[in-house]
Amino acid sequence: MTPTPLPVSTPGSTTGDVVPIRLGTRASALATTQSGLVAKRLEELTGRPVELVRIKTEGDVKTGSLASLGGTGVFVTALREALLDGRCDVAVHSLKDLPTTPAPHLTFVTPERADPRDALCARDGLTLTTLPRGGRVGTGSPRRAAQVRAARPDLEVVDIRGNVGTRLDRALGPEADLDAVVLAYAGLARLGRTEVVTEALDVDVVVPAPGQGALAVEVRTADIVSDGGGAPRVPDLAEAIHLLDHRPTRLAVLAERSVLARLEAGCAAPVGAYATVSGNVLRLRSVVAAVDGSEQMSRGGETRLSPDIAPEVIDDAARALGVSVAEHLLADGAERLAPLSTTVPEKA
Repeated sequence: MTPTPLPVSTPGSTTGDVVPIRLGTRASALATTQSGLVAKRLEELTGRPVELVRIKTEGDVKTGSLASLGGTGVFVTALREALLDGRCDVAVHSLKDLPTTPAPHLTFVTPERADPRDALCARDGLTLTTLPRGGRVGTGSPRRAAQVRAARPDLEVVDIRGNVGTRLDRALGPEADLDAVVLAYAGLARLGRTEVVTEALDVDVVVPAPGQGALAVEVRTADIVSDGGGAPRVPDLAEAIHLLDHRPTRLAVLAERSVLARLEAGCAAPVGAYATVSGNVLRLRSVVAAVDGSEQMSRGGETRLSPDIAPEVIDDAARALGVSVAEHLLADGAERLAPLSTTVPEKA
């Protein structure tokens, strides 16, 4: 199934004297599809046309394994530079690509999250349980690799790179050399490719990456925050950004990313974290795995979120939950299992 093209304005187009919003995005099919969803919503909220500005990032140019690229943010830095130097007004990222350290002068919000699970895409309808002994499974993510090995030590996990289509071809194409690949379910759903999924992996078996399934919509802080003298610099954009933020998603990913920050782990360290909001309760579970899958440890916790307190206090409670779970993992010996200083990005 091919996704329906979104009605996004092309560069240079305007409606009368209305100034378009320039939205920075990576140029891959998945990135532009995700950015198109945000662009459509921004057009609805502001009444202004939106231009997609394609930005080439370091992660799009370099080859080799993700572990060799040398730093969380390899898919993010160029977009942030384009925001700061005025080449675009908004940037859209996969949230799991963002470093946990805040970026000076920039602010992001999180629209409602899509399905955070990982997806097994295997030949002949196979699942993780029914893959043959010695089966070859491709992924570029140390987290996925470690948890797949933990669940099925008899499988051979192969490091792969490339866009979604390239990776799917490794298992499902005419010259396939793998039995299966593992990708993010949300990315496949946004591309209209869920028919290739033979199993959505249960979060108790393969815990997702912190922030998986969520997008980050990032802007210059000065554009959306009042300088004390009245309205923000770009009032319509400020209001739209406020409306894009989805509170349950924000709280869940704050908790998940706080685990990463406290562990000092990169986005592709073998660390999974998944939080949910049910009523006024935020629940979080995190796992740290040995790279070879030989051992893993898990911790969880929950906190109550009173609706009567200020939003920033609720955000602090979500962060505190993540820190608490990470502290328990460290006390259990997480540093013995995983290279927590590894800071390389995880692919969709």
